[in-house]
Amino acid sequence: MKIIRDREELEGTAYIEVLPGKYLGQCWNENSIYFDEEVFGYIEKSIENVFSGYDHYAFNEIHRKTWEVILENLKTFANLLDEKVPIELINEHVYFFFGSSKVEFQQDFLNSVQRLCELIIEFVVWIKKQLTTQDYVSVLGI
Repeated sequence: MKIIRDREELEGTAYIEVLPGKYLGQCWNENSIYFDEEVFGYIEKSIENVFSGYDHYAFNEIHRKTWEVILENLKTFANLLDEKVPIELINEHVYFFFGSSKVEFQQDFLNSVQRLCELIIEFVVWIKKQLTTQDYVSVLGI
């Protein structure tokens, strides 16, 4: 469960790219971060709940004001994870893309919750940094 920052780590094309700025006709940008589909599912629902036009398979240009709401929601979720949280509450905030994803998450539940919290915080910090110089951060779907 991690954010991929080095394009050399990518194998194939089944990744979600998060790009500072608007999409300018090019994917696999050096200044982007990447997620495999399963990991992005842990964040995607928070984006989809706020950005009504979100499409998992499209290029989504998301404005700063929308990101501010998304980030607040993610921080609230991360704070919930610091408490003793049941899997049912986690289900309300994340997508488990594959049948095995939820099972694997539950097998090492406490560690998974901690890693999820760290992932969310790392993502929030990265997005906030991008918004200091960009009006948009784009999510380029699969």
